[in-house]
Amino acid sequence: MLAAAGAALLLAAAVPQTASAATTRTLQLALTCSTGLPYGLSVDNGSGWYYPDGSSYASGLVKYFTVFIPSDATALAINTGFCDNQPQTPMWEGYRYAITPGTSTITANGNCQDMYVYPGPYVRYCSLSGVTYS
Repeated sequence: MLAAAGAALLLAAAVPQTASAATTRTLQLALTCSTGLPYGLSVDNGSGWYYPDGSSYASGLVKYFTVFIPSDATALAINTGFCDNQPQTPMWEGYRYAITPGTSTITANGNCQDMYVYPGPYVRYCSLSGVTYS
């Protein structure tokens, strides 16, 4: 009897626990580039750059992204993989923005300006504007 109870205890201990999924929120971004249509969206919420899950479509020279970011994020920086007609790959020199954590949808406009900075490198400044929460 004691052996059966011990085996049941071992079996219960071996059952894996369900991992809780991280809570996300939606980011809707209308992104433009100074040189042409942007391709790809990467974000940094303070722990490094990544390409968030989601979808996109283009209309004219604007790319509309609907992606998912962590709901506990308090910072946001954006970048694009590349832009049509860019003469070379730029170094990112964009801006970081404070965002309010939560599960509401963030809607914003983004713009990436590719330019030479004398005397140095070709850089990309990506900015956000019109940030709203709903």
